[in-house]
Amino acid sequence: MTALKQAHTTRVVVPPQRFPEEPAVFRFPTPDDPPPDAARVLAIALYGTVLGICGVGVGLYAVIAVFGGAPAWYLPALAALTMLSVAPVVAAFLSIHRRILPWFLLLAAAPPMAADVMVALAY
Repeated sequence: MTALKQAHTTRVVVPPQRFPEEPAVFRFPTPDDPPPDAARVLAIALYGTVLGICGVGVGLYAVIAVFGGAPAWYLPALAALTMLSVAPVVAAFLSIHRRILPWFLLLAAAPPMAADVMVALAY
């Protein structure tokens, strides 16, 4: 009869490497962040409000057009263009601590909304 003897093994645990974390581009502000300038928040909010009012107007016009017999592509096209306009505005609010990025995002939100208005009024 033979006996098996377990070999002694050494377990080596390597801790994960910690790299200095860079702040995310799109993030909610943390308590450590300085508050953004009130004029900056007001300008972004006003720009977003203007785009939102345009979107509500297009939505009301679309409801009337759908009940009036709009084609099948009409409502999905308006919804897609509206979402393409809303997403950059949300991203602009989430990147409010960056210097230039919110303004580029707000400028990127305007062409889809303009196309949304044109599509709504073209039918």
